[in-house]
Amino acid sequence: MNLREAEAVIRETLDQIKKHEIELHQGCVACHVIFSITQKSGRSEQDAADLMSQVLTGDPELNSELIETVEQIHMTERNMGCVFAARERESKDSYLEAYFANVLDELASDLKHATHDVILRKLLLSYMSLYLAQTIGVDYHAATEELYYLLRKDDGKNSKIAYLIAKFEEKIKKQESGMR
Repeated sequence: MNLREAEAVIRETLDQIKKHEIELHQGCVACHVIFSITQKSGRSEQDAADLMSQVLTGDPELNSELIETVEQIHMTERNMGCVFAARERESKDSYLEAYFANVLDELASDLKHATHDVILRKLLLSYMSLYLAQTIGVDYHAATEELYYLLRKDDGKNSKIAYLIAKFEEKIKKQESGMR
């Protein structure tokens, strides 16, 4: 599937979602678009996500259409993030940019004050919390609490996280030694 074909699938899927011709069953708009590309192209979900990202990066109008659809479904129709959804686009952009800067500042501070394994664990747990929030349909904080509950309940999960971090570190060391 080339970029033009992927763009057509994205537009068609967004149109169907906006007209409620597709039932999302509390699922994610963006994920459904990726699944549509996956089904129609035979690519993996990761390749479909990369293709969607490429198309949206090259077409700011379609990118805006996607985010408007996400906001309409996820925030307005599902009454999630209503305050954010009610803002004008310029205000939304300012809000997003401010929080983007905050995240980068927090990570920069972590780089100064924490060890790399602590930072990597923090990023990994954030990813897991976000994934849980999207999957089970709760907000990020609730998902984080569910994750921490699971980690407290079963220390073997912490061992798996530590193992994954060790594997990341091995890979980084291999790449660094290969660059010399």
